[in-house]
Amino acid sequence: MTALDKYTRLEGSGIWRAAPEEQRRDVVVSLGNASLVIADARSEIVLSHWSLPAVQRMNRGNNPAIFAPAEDHDGETLELDDATLIEALETIRAALAPRQPLRWLRMALVAATVLLFAIGAYWLPGVVVSRTTQIVPPAMRAQIGRTALDSLFLGASGERICADPEGRQVLATLRNRVLGAGWQVSVVGGVPGLEVAHLPGQIMVLGADLLERLDSAEALAGWMLGEALALQAHDPLSEALHYAGLRATLGLMTTGALPEGSLAGYAAQLFAQPVVFPQAEALGLRLDALGQAPTAYALSLPEAQAGLAQALADRIGSRATRAPRLLSDGEWLTLQQICAD
Repeated sequence: MTALDKYTRLEGSGIWRAAPEEQRRDVVVSLGNASLVIADARSEIVLSHWSLPAVQRMNRGNNPAIFAPAEDHDGETLELDDATLIEALETIRAALAPRQPLRWLRMALVAATVLLFAIGAYWLPGVVVSRTTQIVPPAMRAQIGRTALDSLFLGASGERICADPEGRQVLATLRNRVLGAGWQVSVVGGVPGLEVAHLPGQIMVLGADLLERLDSAEALAGWMLGEALALQAHDPLSEALHYAGLRATLGLMTTGALPEGSLAGYAAQLFAQPVVFPQAEALGLRLDALGQAPTAYALSLPEAQAGLAQALADRIGSRATRAPRLLSDGEWLTLQQICAD
């Protein structure tokens, strides 16, 4: 038997008021399946119908109990002192009212959905970028790197690739000896603070200011090898795709190309970042493979890298005989003039 069945057709007396300013009237209260019927105690004329699920007790814990047809209702009231009728009303209201756990469940589901979207927004781009970097072929990497570099020169702020023919020829010679033919190396002028950076596709960019302040090709070789080590430690394509965004990365996966303009400004942002200097032992091994001492590179380091310079100096004495110089004096001077108009 349900609560409704138990109290069906239950009747009792009460005092009803149509509005706060109206006279109180003795009434007979009858409980139906889902409604409360209020009738005049003398004439038995029905005065009002209330929906049981909406009935609210206005003075919980006090007697006589006062009920209203709705929580925000400021008109009718019903005063009851019949304990059985009060119990019946409370029981039926509880049985018919919306279940609180369901409301909390809905709130929990909404919160969980929002949380999942938030996690997805944070997690999904990283997964897509990681997957994309695994499948992009070398030729596409190089194209992305060139696109990022070319975007640097779209404005009129003075950045340029240094292109003196003789200087470029010497640069190619040095690149082959230090990094190998698989690399592309360019010197860029007009970017204050740029020393060395790398882009996807094994593209290395040297700052014109760095080239001008160094004393030898051996010093420059240290900077180039240090940047090559930085590339090995972190895939530059990943950073470029994070910059381009999730939509552009999905476009690359589906069409084989990044949307136009998705890397605009990326090179400028990248070139403004500080150089990531290598570990002394890792760089020393690369220089050993070239047969070059780290002395020239160590002397070219900023004061903040005194620890790296000292660590390189400490390993000089135990190394084998060194190879010839990477460039002649004339070649080095030609390379330093690569940005000459």
